[in-house]
Parts: sequence; structure tokens; C-alpha cells
Amino acid sequence: MKNKNIFYIIYISLIIFSLTILLILVILGNKTRKGYIEIDKTYTKTYSNIFQYNMRIKYYDNIFRNSDIYGVYIDANEIINNNKFVKKIDMQNGGSPFGSLISDKIINNKKIDNISYKLKLKKMFILYIIIFHIAILLMYYLTCLYINYKIQISSHIYKYIRIYTTIYNKYNIKTIYIIFIISLGIFVRFFWAYQQDRLYWDEYHGIAFLNKGIWSNMLIAHDTIKNYINKKGYDILKDWTIDDSSIKDCFDDIKRLYKNTNDPFISNLYYTLLRLAFIGREAVSIKNIIITGTILNCIFFIISSIFLYKMLKLIFENKNDYILFSLLIMSLSPISISFSMFLRPYQIQETFFVVITYLVINTIYNSKYSVINFVITTIIAGIGYLTLYSSMLFVLILSAMLFINYIEHFKNINKFDIFTPLIKIDSYKTILYYATSFILAMFVSKLLYSSFFLAFYNTNNRSANTLKFSGKIFSFINELSFNGLFILLFIFMAIYLFYLIINNKTLYIAIERDKIKLLIFIIIIGLLYAILSDFTSPYKLERYTATSYILILFIFPLVFSIIKNNKTKYIIFIIISMIYINNITNSKRFRYFEKIDKGKYVLNENIPVYAYKTFFTHLGYPYEYMNTNLYYTYIDRENDINIMTNDNKFYLLINNKTKYILTNNILKDYKSQYLTKMGNGNNTTSVFKLEKK
Repeated sequence: MKNKNIFYIIYISLIIFSLTILLILVILGNKTRKGYIEIDKTYTKTYSNIFQYNMRIKYYDNIFRNSDIYGVYIDANEIINNNKFVKKIDMQNGGSPFGSLISDKIINNKKIDNISYKLKLKKMFILYIIIFHIAILLMYYLTCLYINYKIQISSHIYKYIRIYTTIYNKYNIKTIYIIFIISLGIFVRFFWAYQQDRLYWDEYHGIAFLNKGIWSNMLIAHDTIKNYINKKGYDILKDWTIDDSSIKDCFDDIKRLYKNTNDPFISNLYYTLLRLAFIGREAVSIKNIIITGTILNCIFFIISSIFLYKMLKLIFENKNDYILFSLLIMSLSPISISFSMFLRPYQIQETFFVVITYLVINTIYNSKYSVINFVITTIIAGIGYLTLYSSMLFVLILSAMLFINYIEHFKNINKFDIFTPLIKIDSYKTILYYATSFILAMFVSKLLYSSFFLAFYNTNNRSANTLKFSGKIFSFINELSFNGLFILLFIFMAIYLFYLIINNKTLYIAIERDKIKLLIFIIIIGLLYAILSDFTSPYKLERYTATSYILILFIFPLVFSIIKNNKTKYIIFIIISMIYINNITNSKRFRYFEKIDKGKYVLNENIPVYAYKTFFTHLGYPYEYMNTNLYYTYIDRENDINIMTNDNKFYLLINNKTKYILTNNILKDYKSQYLTKMGNGNNTTSVFKLEKK
């Protein structure tokens, strides 16, 4: 028993030690410390009486400072408040000590003393720790293989090595690896979710629909905004998000969502689950909203991972190297990570595709037709239709594939061809079994959402008006799921097959031919959905097709299974894994990852805010810009500008669509400082600070 567990005791102890060190470093870094700013005497005059200086942070503490481990983050608001000549500070990304300082006068002093700063661990440092632990596992496994297969030693030592090889193949050890892979996937998702400080435009509507439907009705929303007179930002955001975190209010919202979400194209399922996630949680913090949604989505990511493992297990049985490397790649797919951080129902739909595919192929392959399986499939399909209505397209494709394979088997042709039939269906009863199940599932959906058929009709009506291909589908698959390796894999397979042909060699397959057919069956279903969904989607965006990309990733285990040489196979395993691990360090690989612009800091003075025919960009978009401590007043008519003249200093927000009112005679006694623009295109809001001359 001692020999059996020694490596894992050491390895787990090392993980605990590393996590402890990281926790200590985080705690020590988070302490507020004092330093100073060193100002470069050279300045740039940007416009009238505004000067820009280069600067860097210096430290009184010789240990806790910017380094390869820590990035430094200053309290810019404190510096501006304590030094009236400083108007703005911009620091370089990544916790760099370098930045620029905007002043309204020439600075004669070389430094600004007693500035507050905190330290945060650098992303790359954390990544190195993760890679270090993964490398240990890989080295251990490869060493065991090398010793076991390449070195001839005494029977006593050989027996000792066999113990460790056997340990690797045991279920409990494999479970540790699976838990590690899933934990890594969750860590990556939460790491990047926490780095976000704004929502993608579509996510705002998701939050809005949770709160009694107020913001899903623009007329009601506009009437509500018109009543904002000297109202605190915190209370406004509660209007816009979730104003009551109690259990009673949650279930009142769920009852409302059951009848109609007020979203004509999305059912109540995702909205209900997200609303449940906010029981006892405030929804007026952008971080809270993002992390809460990510927690919900990661639950479904875990379910996906379990069923992906079960599918791989069904195909590869005890070939754990194929299973674990494939699962690692799938857990780090860029688009799958994106969906886990995206507050819309795409992660749930991806999970449904994985679960329903497994249920069907496992039942057919192992002939497990039963009443219980029928009921489970019907319920899962009914829930799945509510993820997004395009899930019915996936089930339709799955049903068509089953029927085609039944016809091929019935015709009894091409029986030596590995491509048809791909799955054994030798009775019409199987077709009736699933046809009945998938049709009854629609009534399960109706029971779970009273407006199911109406919403389904709305979705079909919208899709019918946009039937065309975008031409981007394979580019999306290549970049968002395969990290640019999609074409390379096909080239590799073509060269490999050509090599076998010219050398008159037989194609090596690591698994039975019927298992290869299952792999091809899964890949084809994923590809067909991606193509047809692109054809029918209302907007030619990646998220309308990408929920099936996880199934197309089964190309990787397909390629792995035809590589005979173990050394070549493990080299390919490691290279591909390292590419995926490396790419998770770059937020640009993920869709819908949103970082705020400099407008985040424009409303930092404790003065009133007036919004003229605008609330930042438009209805639904104020979360990241609103200062919850300030008081806001909405102005709908130009004559109401008179109410601002009682203030010596205030912020003014103006939508680009509205009349430019700064030249109004009422404001002639004020000087104006343009601060920034928020939003994009026609919905952009200009922000000014006005004060009496």
C-alpha cells in the first residue's frame, strides 16, 4: 500500500504546498503599502494647459515591489484627490510600474510621495506553476513507460516498476487525473472571468430579463428613467438588475418567467437557473454578475466533461492515454471556455449536445433499450429544447443520421466500408423508439415553459428570413476550437495515408473498427449542425454554430487512434496539449471577453450627474460606468437644463443622437472639460465635467 501511494502522496503534497505559497503571496501582496511616483521632467503639451508626463512607481519597501512575481497597482483616485494638479493617471497593462500622468500645470517636483499601492500575482507566474505540475505528471508517466518498455532489468525491480504501471491504469488514479483536468478547466474559466470588468452587449439583456421584465419593455423602462431625479447610482442599478435577493422574490420571478420571458427567442430555462443563482447575492456589482454566471456555466461544463469522458471511455475502453489527452484538449477549447464566461445559454446547449449524443450512441451500441432509458432520453431532450430552440435542429440531424444508418444496414451494402453504416441499427423499432421519444420531448418542453410553441414559431420565422451561408464556418471551427490546427490535422492524415499507400502498408487502428465508426458518427453530427446552423442562423456569428464544435474535436482522438508508433503518438499528444495550454494565457483567444476602456474612471468626483436624453450608451448598458455612490438626474427636455444651474460643478452626459446643448446660453457661465466617450456607434455617450468660471 505504501508503494502504491507514495508518488501521489508526494504529488498532492506538492500541490497543497504550492497553493499555500500562492495564498500567502496573494495575502502579502494585497496589503496596502506606500511608495512614490518618479516623474520624468520631459513633458508633452497635449492641448491648452494640459501636460502629459511619463512616470514610474518607486518603492520604500525593498521586498514587496514590482517583480517577475508581482504586478503593481496604485490607487489613482487617492493620488488625484491628494494632488489637485493631477487630472488623470494611465498605467501600462499587466501591473507595469510605468505609465503617464496628466496635469493642468507644469510640475516642478521630481516625485510625488506617499502613494498607496497593492501587488497582484502576475498571470504568467500562476501559469508557470500550473505548467510545472502538469510537467511533473507527464514526466512521471513517460518515465514509467520508458522504464517499463525499454529497459531490461532484474525481475525484482521489474516487478516493482510494474506496480507503478498498474497503479496508473487503476480507476482511482485515473480519477485523480480527470479531476485535475476538470479543475484546470474551471481555474482557467474563473481566472479570465475575474479579469473582465464589463459585459458583452447581449449579456445585458440577459440580466435585464431577470428583473420582473421591466427592462425587456422599453416603454416601461423609459418611463422609469424619466423618474430618476437625484437618485443614487446603487438604487438605479438595482432597478436594472435584481432588486431583491430573497427566496420569495426569486420564485416570483420564476413564476413570471414560466409564463413568458418577454424574450421571443429564448425560453425560461437559462433565465430561471441564472435567477436562482442570485438568491442571496447582490447583482449591482459587475464582478458579482460575471462570477455568478460563470459559476452556473461551470456546473454545466463539469457535466459536459463527465459525459465527454463517458463517450471517450465507450470508444477507447481502458486506453487511458487517449482518453485523458483528448479530455484535456476538449476542456481547454477556446470557444468552450468563452461560453463558460458568457451569460447566455450557449454553455447549457453545448452540454445538452454532449449528453444527448452519449445517451443515444450508448443505448444503441450496447442495446440498452428500455422504458427507463426512453423516459430519461425524453426528459433530457425536452430540457434540451429549452436551452435554445436550435437544439431541435441538432436532434433532427441526430434523428436523420440514425435513419440513414438504418437504411444502409437494411440495404446491406458497403458492409466492408468503415464509413457506412457508422452505427448498428438493424430494426425499425430503434427508429420508432427515438422518433417517439424526441416528439414527446416537445410536450415536456411545453410543460416546463408555457410559451414554448409560440417562442419556437418566432425563432423559425426569424430563421426563415436569413437562409444563407456566411462562409466563415470553417474559419470559426479552426480558430475557436482547434487553435489553428484544423487544416494541419487533415494535412497530416492525408500525408500519412499517402505514405501507407505508396509503401503498401495497412492502416493501423488502435481500436475496433466499429469504435472508429462511432468517432466518425460523432464528428459528422457536430459538423452537420455547425453547417446547417450557420445556414439558418439570424446573424452569422460564431455563437450560433459553435455549441457543436466540442463534438468536432473528436477528430483529435480519431487522429491519435491511427498512429502506431508510441513515441510519435506521445510527442503529438504533448505538442498539441502545450499549444492549448499556451493559448489559454491569451484573452484574445476568447470571444466575448470584455475589458473596460478608460471611461471607467471618469465619474470619480463626488458631484451630481445629469443625463440629457441618455443613460450612458442606451437602455441596459450602464453597469460598468455607473458610480454607485453618485446621484443621477435624467433630463428629457432642454428647458429642464435650468435645474443644473444651482450646482457649481457637475457631470453632463449627452447621447450623440441628441442636440448638442453645451452652447446653450444657460450654460454660458460654465467652463467645460470633455472627458470621454462611452459605447460604440450611434449609441455613444459623450461625458463632460462642467464647473462655474
